[in-house]
Amino acid sequence: MKKIIVRALLVFMAVSVPNLIHAQKTSTQQQAGEVVITQPEFKGGSEALYKYILINFEYPEEAAKRSISGTMEVEFTIEKSGDVSNVGILKGLDEQVDEQVLRLLKAMPRWTPATRNGIPVRYKVSMPLTLKLSKNKHGARSSIGLQGSLDERY
Repeated sequence: MKKIIVRALLVFMAVSVPNLIHAQKTSTQQQAGEVVITQPEFKGGSEALYKYILINFEYPEEAAKRSISGTMEVEFTIEKSGDVSNVGILKGLDEQVDEQVLRLLKAMPRWTPATRNGIPVRYKVSMPLTLKLSKNKHGARSSIGLQGSLDERY
């Protein structure tokens, strides 16, 4: 099946992106009994994640023909090692689009893991992913928007 490679314009929510992409690094010193948690980070930061998505996401041709767009909810775990596991779709858009998103997430390179008081911990990530498809005289164009949160559930 022929695929359309997405040349995506990433649209990011200013409030959510720092929570999704950047580790919240604390420069304050830890006091007795205080817990310091850093969130996981895609290696290379937000720009590297955007580039990864741009290069690797393929919009299925059939979904493009049917103008499938909308917001889906994805979830995955960043392990202590930084590996991505437990990838899933909480709310999907279309079977073919969902397959491509799962493929993309499962193939992500290792992240820098979250830490709790300097010790790596598992961290569950959930985020909405918005896919929009529009057509112009040059063919189908799409944009991908990310917003999300990193939920510590482990």
